[in-house]
Amino acid sequence: MKLFPKFIAIIACISIIPAFSSCKDVEDAVPVSADTVMTTLSAVETTTVPTTSETTTTVTTEPEPVYKTVSFAVTGDNLIHSSIYNQANARAGGEGYDFSYAYENIIDLIKPADIAVINQETLICNDVFKPSSYPMFNSPTALGDYMLEIGFDVFTIANNHTLDKGTDGLSACLDYWESRPEAVVCGAYRDAEDESHIRTLEEKGIVFSFLSYTESLNGLSLPASSPLVIGRTEDVDLICEQIKQAKEISDVCVVALHWGVENSDIISDYQRTVAKTLSDAGADIIIGNHPHVLRDIEEIEREDGSITLCAYSLGNFISAQSVGQNLIGGVLQFDVTVCTENAPEDDKSPIIRNIELIPVITHYEGNYKNIRLYPLSEYTREMADSHGVRNMSKFGYDYIFEVLDRNISDKYLDTDEYRISD
Repeated sequence: MKLFPKFIAIIACISIIPAFSSCKDVEDAVPVSADTVMTTLSAVETTTVPTTSETTTTVTTEPEPVYKTVSFAVTGDNLIHSSIYNQANARAGGEGYDFSYAYENIIDLIKPADIAVINQETLICNDVFKPSSYPMFNSPTALGDYMLEIGFDVFTIANNHTLDKGTDGLSACLDYWESRPEAVVCGAYRDAEDESHIRTLEEKGIVFSFLSYTESLNGLSLPASSPLVIGRTEDVDLICEQIKQAKEISDVCVVALHWGVENSDIISDYQRTVAKTLSDAGADIIIGNHPHVLRDIEEIEREDGSITLCAYSLGNFISAQSVGQNLIGGVLQFDVTVCTENAPEDDKSPIIRNIELIPVITHYEGNYKNIRLYPLSEYTREMADSHGVRNMSKFGYDYIFEVLDRNISDKYLDTDEYRISD
């Protein structure tokens, strides 16, 4: 019975039923008996009748690629001398530590970023060890807590001070960071198995991996009996292998290198060669630290046209050092864009854009009093002239711009935007 209307329509559209002049006449046609329909159906099945057919073309629309962008803020060495933690203790009334005075002027450079990275130069030993200064550093846990509060997400801890308190100190430091699960910490590990679990952070559907290595441990070394592991720069082949492993589980690989000659702003040929090797292995971002002074930034191009962003040194974030150039650091800001869905030709190479260095100045008065950070945009000639640095012949407002112009390419820093006219 379900075929009956269909056959009426077929019969109506062909000339073998003279009662119908066209398809549109079906509604006005005289009813046809079931016997007539079956007889006609038999004729249709055994007779070839020319008909007109319509071809329907289905257009398949390819799904549009979906791109997501993550903003970064990356800083240099958080080098906490006794004058910094002592003033924090005094501002807390002698009970605990209040670090807000030192950092509050630069929070707006850190907190808005989706991911903020810092080299925590000094150990934070879970209050098992008392705070200490140069040459064997340890900082109070309140420092780490405050760094998290102002927006830092990733802490690199492989540096020349990682063994300042021996293996017990490093274990206590790892204890502290494990008690802060919101922090991504890399560069020192409980053992080889712990090291094999490459640290990652997912933001907006993009997975970032983080590796950290140091060139020096100030002449110290882990005992052969210790299971602890510290990332070292000496084995470049191993670093390349770990970068490849990191890329298997992440979209973007970030590598921190604590390297170079202290107080020198010269980038060696060796560093450029290693940076290119790590870039070819898959490192997308290289963050250099340790010299305590700013060095230039480079975009290393790979064969596929993608780039590795390499900052050879971001200088100090904060310190109580007494050399003028050590007091000029920077926050490197940039955006990383990745196609998270429907990537064309499955290409998920990160696109790194809007790269800019924001200069920051560590200011203090005589005898290292009232140490605090200022963005260069808020730092005046009068403030520079009143700085408590020992050698004022190697510091001052014009000196700051001399250092910046010498070391940072115009592409990443336009100093004219910062200079305040007299």
